[in-house]
Amino acid sequence: LGPADYTKETLRQLFQAGMTGIRLNLSHVNLEDCETWLQNLFQVAKERHIVPDLLVDLQGPELRIGTLSEPITLAEGDCFPLLETIPLPKEVIPYLKNGQVLRLDDGKIQLQITFQPKNLSANEQQIYAAVLTGGRLTSRKSLSLDGISIDLPTLTAQDKKNLQVLQKYHVTGVMLPFVRHKEDLLCLQKNLHDLGLLHVRIFAKIENQQGVEQLPSLLPYCDQIVIARGDLGNAYPFYALPAIQKKIAHTCLRFKRPFMVVTQMLASMEHHAVPTRAEVCDIFNAVLDGASSLMLTGETAAGDYPAQAMQVLSDTAYEALRYKQESRLFFR
Repeated sequence: LGPADYTKETLRQLFQAGMTGIRLNLSHVNLEDCETWLQNLFQVAKERHIVPDLLVDLQGPELRIGTLSEPITLAEGDCFPLLETIPLPKEVIPYLKNGQVLRLDDGKIQLQITFQPKNLSANEQQIYAAVLTGGRLTSRKSLSLDGISIDLPTLTAQDKKNLQVLQKYHVTGVMLPFVRHKEDLLCLQKNLHDLGLLHVRIFAKIENQQGVEQLPSLLPYCDQIVIARGDLGNAYPFYALPAIQKKIAHTCLRFKRPFMVVTQMLASMEHHAVPTRAEVCDIFNAVLDGASSLMLTGETAAGDYPAQAMQVLSDTAYEALRYKQESRLFFR
């Protein structure tokens, strides 16, 4: 749910196309700030006699840049004073070393740290960033450092504030980003218990190597695993990501735990009315691998063709289910 699809008319089109639920990413907004959006959602759902899932995605132990006064364009080959240009969380500063690679916005933008003298007459150095892969950067985008794991609290103060109003807005599930170990899930579980919200489902997002390695120990403490390929694609080389996705899917099936596949399912449809063949195959194969749910992100929240993207997702998923049923002997 975002600025491209919150109107009643667009929500009607999304439900018509096969949407069964919606996610609100609280890394960018607060739950109470979206009251008008949610009123539209539930009014349209009521018209269609649907009770939709409403998932909220917490901030969790995820690194993000701060708020920019306006978007900035970073061109490949540029070199700029990092801290004066991009607001980084204070926890990151001690880890900025010469040659360190920073990945922003799910790795779409890549920077490399370089230390340069602040002035010729002093030994003091300033942190610069060389742009390896450029792009347009907006506020609150994800941030990761190659080879570095920073220990952050499971829930932010803002997360705890949002948890307190879940009941008011009929939230059915909470997605916890960057789950590292079962203690993260137990922390969220305890907070929900203290608020009398044990009926709210927990979705554990697997987005780092720790989460992948600890996966079997996470399964008893969540209702569904989320294979979140954006940051997971920063934690591993791109060529290794398909095998990691398959490994997670296989583990979930073995332990009979539902899983969701997300991120860039139909990324080209943010700006094009027709998907790529590779995207359609990706959706189809995710269903064959046993995914119990699929989610669009930027395609619907900020894209130019939200309803068309949902139709492609829905049609392809149902075609995969039909094929799987017809081939049930093969898929036993």
